[in-house]
Amino acid sequence: MTDIEFSEWPGAWERHVIRKAKNPQLFFRRLPPTEADLLKAQSRDQQELTQLNQHLATLAVQCTELTEESNAETIAAIKMDLDRCYDTACGLGADLKEQKDALSMLNEVITNSVRRALQESDEHQRLLQIKQESLRMRHLTRLSYPIVCDLLRSISPIPNAETAAAMLCETDEAFTVALDVLDEAKRRYLAEGIQTIEDRLHDSDILFRIDRKQKILHKRLLASHAIEEGETG
Repeated sequence: MTDIEFSEWPGAWERHVIRKAKNPQLFFRRLPPTEADLLKAQSRDQQELTQLNQHLATLAVQCTELTEESNAETIAAIKMDLDRCYDTACGLGADLKEQKDALSMLNEVITNSVRRALQESDEHQRLLQIKQESLRMRHLTRLSYPIVCDLLRSISPIPNAETAAAMLCETDEAFTVALDVLDEAKRRYLAEGIQTIEDRLHDSDILFRIDRKQKILHKRLLASHAIEEGETG
């Protein structure tokens, strides 16, 4: 891929092409991705950006149509759609400051509507809303790591068979954060995949990087196992 450059703001599909181009040993590819692979990924990312902008316009209209009489179910549905849209924007890779600012503004409108709708609710419902907002903030922090966005997509550019290789391309910090969005079964599958990659490699530098991540994953698996034993004990 000498005649074409990677994008300054690569989207999810291009990011995975970059991983395979820069870390061929981890993916055990005989040939690097081609220019056609990159162009296809960039085209798909651009298509998703167009769809996001169209969706954002629709959401803006829905938010402006809310009234004091709007029921809680309608408001909650729009709120959920806004959250999904923002999650998508975080993973597209383009410079989407304007779109994110617009989504944040719409989210504030919706959040205020939710709070008004809960004014007549009991204390339990209000506390539940506060907890949900706290969890949402934690989720948004994780989305600052592109690998997390890529793993959480409904249609991920990372095939299951390449999850281990993709995770090994990340920094130790990003790897650690990404583990939070994997359930126990996926972490164990990840451990098996990493072990398979390690067994086939001989490069000491790469093996050292893998060893660090294996230790991080091993600690997480041990912690999860201890929690399970505590719950069943």
